[in-house]
Amino acid sequence: MKHILPILIFSLFVLRTLPAAELLRNGDFETGDTTGWHYWETYPWDGDGAPVESPTHVTIAIPGNIGTPTPPTTSGFFALAQQVSHNGTARGGLYQEVKVIVNTPYILTGHMAFYGDDIGDVAVVGILDGSWNPALAFTTIKKNYMGGNTVSSWMEFSLMIIPSKDVITVFTETRQDWTHGNVAGWYDNLSLRPVPEPTKLLPSQLPKNDSTCTKKQK
Repeated sequence: MKHILPILIFSLFVLRTLPAAELLRNGDFETGDTTGWHYWETYPWDGDGAPVESPTHVTIAIPGNIGTPTPPTTSGFFALAQQVSHNGTARGGLYQEVKVIVNTPYILTGHMAFYGDDIGDVAVVGILDGSWNPALAFTTIKKNYMGGNTVSSWMEFSLMIIPSKDVITVFTETRQDWTHGNVAGWYDNLSLRPVPEPTKLLPSQLPKNDSTCTKKQK
């Protein structure tokens, strides 16, 4: 009996510390394509509210060729690049809906990099509490944003959500609001998992002393 308690504690520790199951499909894009993801686009698009004069499209490129970060991936061989490669206004990206448990915390992690040559250039990764709706991509506070006339190397991000519905949507967005230059949003190693519970042993989980066994040992 004296060996039962250490074994029980060890077993509970292992169960609580095992990695939670990955919920995203192809979040590292190592398939070399967008398997598991859906393309979306708002077309025609003009970010400043003026009449749309030069609409263009967001291109999905794996690998990309605009503003390639160093290194070109954070691991593996591939990373997602969402690009606007010529003058024009555009807004689009990818999304993936995931079934979840209501009121259970989930965490989205990953890496982003960005290339922009105008203040209207933007790259976003975020989570919607519910099914996909491109209008809500503007209003959700669960997002990581990069933008402007700048070039960034890989940056790690982390977003947590406690869903009120049984589905959440992970999305990426790249947009060029003005008819100027190029833009590229880069994404790699996107991962969505339940937040692990703290490792602790509740009093009710402790084995009770067996007086009969104790007497026999004596």
